[in-house]
Amino acid sequence: MLKLYKKEGDSLRFWEVWVHEGVVTTHWGTVGEVGEQKDTPLPPEEDPDFAIADAAGPLIEQDYDEPELDAMATLIVQYPIEGKGTGHDVEKRVAVEELLTDALGWTGNGEVEGGELRDGFLRVHCQVMHADAAVRTVLQALDSEDMVDDVSVLVAKGDEEPRVIWPTTP
Repeated sequence: MLKLYKKEGDSLRFWEVWVHEGVVTTHWGTVGEVGEQKDTPLPPEEDPDFAIADAAGPLIEQDYDEPELDAMATLIVQYPIEGKGTGHDVEKRVAVEELLTDALGWTGNGEVEGGELRDGFLRVHCQVMHADAAVRTVLQALDSEDMVDDVSVLVAKGDEEPRVIWPTTP
């Protein structure tokens, strides 16, 4: 998979391409919004890496580029748990990871890096391109699955300490 981004005015555009089971999938749009998708058959005998590079050529000429790691923010979705957690908590963590993988991926805004159960917390860690848009996307996804109760969302940029973005305090 190849992900490229480009700043256009106040918005951040994304473009990505991958090959799976003989199909080249291109997905593009504005970060934070569900993008458009096009599937094209991979010609027989064509190397998937070549197909990805070939598809990316015109975008690179339009100044799309791979994201700088320091441009991304860490987003943490956190739930309180008892002690070190239970099997139910592990299942919930996996469900949240899968839900956010889809939500962030289809809005071009990043990816889930994994999760953990710590003393008192279930956490899912994500790397995102646009923190505000990611918080909206995450909360909508969790709400759609009735998983928004008791959730906290924290964001950190670079080496800073994560700060609570949700729930908001007056």
